[in-house]
Amino acid sequence: MPTTHQRNPSEIWLHGAEAGPFPLSWGQGTMWESINALGPRSRRLNIVGGFSVGRPVGVSDALFRIERCLNRFDVFRLAFDERTGTAFFRGEVRIPVRWGIDSGTPGDAAAQSSELYALPFDLQEPPIRLELIHRGAVVTQVGIVMSHLAFDGAAYRLLVRHLRDAVEGREPSPTCIQNEALIKHEQSATGVRRSDAVIGHWVESATRLPPGCGLLNTTAGAYSVTEIRSRAMAIATQALAVFHNTSTASVLTAALTTMIRRHIDRKFSAMLSVCNNRMLPQLGGHVGQTIGNGLILLPRERPDAEFSMFVKDVNIRAFRAYARARYDSVKWRDVLSGLSERGSATDLSHYFNDVRRERGSWSGLEQQIDDLRKGTREGTSLTVVDRRDMSDATFFANLHDAGRDCLITLVCDDDRTPPADAALLLKDLEAFLVEQALAC
Repeated sequence: MPTTHQRNPSEIWLHGAEAGPFPLSWGQGTMWESINALGPRSRRLNIVGGFSVGRPVGVSDALFRIERCLNRFDVFRLAFDERTGTAFFRGEVRIPVRWGIDSGTPGDAAAQSSELYALPFDLQEPPIRLELIHRGAVVTQVGIVMSHLAFDGAAYRLLVRHLRDAVEGREPSPTCIQNEALIKHEQSATGVRRSDAVIGHWVESATRLPPGCGLLNTTAGAYSVTEIRSRAMAIATQALAVFHNTSTASVLTAALTTMIRRHIDRKFSAMLSVCNNRMLPQLGGHVGQTIGNGLILLPRERPDAEFSMFVKDVNIRAFRAYARARYDSVKWRDVLSGLSERGSATDLSHYFNDVRRERGSWSGLEQQIDDLRKGTREGTSLTVVDRRDMSDATFFANLHDAGRDCLITLVCDDDRTPPADAALLLKDLEAFLVEQALAC
């Protein structure tokens, strides 16, 4: 129903019950360290995007609908106390709204005002910024910037769905578990018991592994980001996943493990897998951050064993890692850091993060395996795309959305894996996957 009251078009207000303080989750604790270490450069952690409005809506109606939508989620009232290192919920929050004029450029919106996305989030600032693009009295696009301290990448897609439905006047989608309820569940006797059991498993597993560098906090240094984009890798990975009845992420984890052992550390025995826990039913639609880390205890490669057996073994171990990775207090990180300080943990500074939002985009590519047999391939790009002076990993592989291509970025400590070595590793990764797919 259209609104009839006058309102300030430069703000929306959120209201709810005050609550807290609460401990940080693993993901929030890690992100907090990164934000503090990066300072003003932490703006690169902001989650930026937006959407085009599919049906005409006036300025007042758009503001009213957005305000009503955001008031359904307590995460937008989440703030952080720098002195105590805890989170809490405010009772009342004002979210400024910026306005821009529609330039007529086609496509989805991203926030246009440089101030909106180029500034880091303050710990006391509401964790969302909004920009509404209008043509005359009609809102045509909505720009969104979210704080990575409060949200994971999957939350962006979920929020866009809720906001688009709200702005275009559709019935609201059902809400999932709220942040406060999730935190209280983790602090309950059942939550603590499950958490302690997982921590116990991690400690037992880590102490059985060869000692190494342990967990790496955000550390200054020289880090290069090398990127490979390859259709052949996508075809080969999808073909292997279909043939072995496993996931593409498990195929790539197994292949990356093989390459790490060939190029970096032949005794490489464990990998941290960034898990957003969206596989858990109560968290599938949660608008917030559910990031944890799963410990994948990697199997040894036997010279006489086929890669197919290795992939299946990695898949089982990765599934267990995801199942044990839960939204939990930063206690997990403290425990692993303690193991590192005592020298009784393996090198847990190698990560794999599947950040794809588009699932199924490689479906059917396995039918193009004959093109690889014939040597017909589209060009592969391989280049250093960025250099950083801070990182919380010595080896961090990210699998991104790229349509029908496979896009992997590899963040490496230059002292341990120079850019030329990282490029060679990725080149050999492509060749290895194609070789294995053709052998099926």
